[in-house]
Amino acid sequence: MMRPIQESRSQILVVEDNKSLRESVSEALSITHNVNAVENGILALDYLKTTIPDLILLDVMLPFPIDGFSILRILKNDTRLSSIPVILMSALNSDEKITTGLEMGANDYIVKPFRMQEMSLKIRNLITIKNSIVNKMEKEIVLKMPFQHQEGYENVFKQRFESIVEKISDDSVMSIHDIANEMSMSISTLERWVKKMYNVTPKKYILNHKLFKAEIMLRQQMGTVKDIAYLLGFNSVPYFCLCFRNLYGKSPKAYTQEKKRIMEKA
Repeated sequence: MMRPIQESRSQILVVEDNKSLRESVSEALSITHNVNAVENGILALDYLKTTIPDLILLDVMLPFPIDGFSILRILKNDTRLSSIPVILMSALNSDEKITTGLEMGANDYIVKPFRMQEMSLKIRNLITIKNSIVNKMEKEIVLKMPFQHQEGYENVFKQRFESIVEKISDDSVMSIHDIANEMSMSISTLERWVKKMYNVTPKKYILNHKLFKAEIMLRQQMGTVKDIAYLLGFNSVPYFCLCFRNLYGKSPKAYTQEKKRIMEKA
């Protein structure tokens, strides 16, 4: 089947040097979130150069040269990263350490060993609050625009979104989260605007875009059904044929034969 476009799943970065804990936390959270896990501060900062997660779980006692407090300080001094919610994790259950972390800008502090249910609830609450604030701010910005500027914003949005979708390489996986990052907005805002502009979800828009390209390629005899399916990122030809039939009412083969007959009669 077509490679997945992950939708409505928050992106979480886990920074934890203990392999067993890192793997268990990642496994538990991956049920409802997209999770990336690294074992030290260097790898965490490398990851943050290209990706802005929705939340970071950050161990305080990371190995030299960058501990958790150092990473937190870097995050809060970087305008691109400063709004990411951070939950500090530590076996150090001291008021001084907790106070230090919170004063540096951490959103919460959880002491090891912890229950995953407690961690999951903290994560859910922080991401919900963050998305609510972002959506409210974006809504207020647009509503304060003069009507003609709102229309201009819609045009800019459509041009930007369509450009990003067009440049998605046919053999790569780009998640809705990645597209939202490119658009500099939250996932929920992206979904709301795509629904408003095109009356479909982002995932459906991307699928239809690929099928529109497939129709052109088939009509111009640019390859076999199998070749075109794989070129457009489908890993299953039957699934491609099913999607094509749902959109155009005919299988790719029947559609191509009909267009060929029409051309021969013209």
